[in-house]
Amino acid sequence: MALATVALGVVAAAFAGVLFGVFSYLAAFFAANGYFPPSLAETMGAAAAVVFVAGIVAVEWVFGDTLVLRHVNVRGTTPERYPDLHRIVSRTAQQADLPVPTVSVIETAAPHAFTVGYTQTGATMVVSTGLLDGLTEDELGAVVAHELAHVKNRDVAVMMALSLPTVIANAIMERAERAMNNGESSNGFGPLVGVVVFAVAGAFWSLGRVLLSLLSRYREVAADRGAVAITGSPATLASALSTLDETSVSLPSEDVRSSASVAAFSIVPFEAAETADGPVMLGPEGDRTPYLYNRTERFREFAAHVLRTHPDTDDRIERLRALQRAIR
Repeated sequence: MALATVALGVVAAAFAGVLFGVFSYLAAFFAANGYFPPSLAETMGAAAAVVFVAGIVAVEWVFGDTLVLRHVNVRGTTPERYPDLHRIVSRTAQQADLPVPTVSVIETAAPHAFTVGYTQTGATMVVSTGLLDGLTEDELGAVVAHELAHVKNRDVAVMMALSLPTVIANAIMERAERAMNNGESSNGFGPLVGVVVFAVAGAFWSLGRVLLSLLSRYREVAADRGAVAITGSPATLASALSTLDETSVSLPSEDVRSSASVAAFSIVPFEAAETADGPVMLGPEGDRTPYLYNRTERFREFAAHVLRTHPDTDDRIERLRALQRAIR
């Protein structure tokens, strides 16, 4: 998995060069229009690129956790309201030699468990009422251990840092798209330049998403191993994953959609069931599938497979059961 990390580093370095080129172009445009001396164009371009990146990092660092928690209507909780949950979190944090995280609860049937926070001392663990209702105490302890393993590995901070080129590429794509749609040219981002910038940023965004998804799947497996190291029971985590996976496939669509924005953070992935009945069939007998439908479906399935943030749950369960057999 070091290969994915190195690849992300290469993408980040290449993207930094492209970003510098874009801002240098904009600086040259403004210099040509008399906003500042042409001799300062290169310096101004580099400074603008640094300020742009620093601004995004600052916003992510300061407001990232708050925005995620606010988006899903997380409510802080007290030991009096959820005594068992707080007791399990405190005990497991002590076993993991970590500070006890802030504990919050989402009132939804979706089986959420995720952690936000860029430092071990500033972590917030979020669980849903659906998860609390569906697990035994031992299974809940295993899930808590999985989330604490993410904290111990500093996964949120690592993924935030490595996702920065993708976040910036997305911001540039949105700006370029507006330039293409509105025909803007007064700021140097005219329609033609917008097309080129959109294509280049889109390529970096796509490659970054693929590599980040690969790294995310690896870190989920690492968190499973970390949970086993804390609890000493692979079978308990396997049982919890099995229960949560069964719960996730039977959720009402409205419960899934209401919290889909944080599904990638949760311990098990889930998504709303497809609502479409299928393609409109062609031919005299209505028995011929449109040519492009099959190709589109295959591409969609391939993209979903490549961009999935979690390993297949059955594979995770089998890996844990094999580990349980090995330690007996």
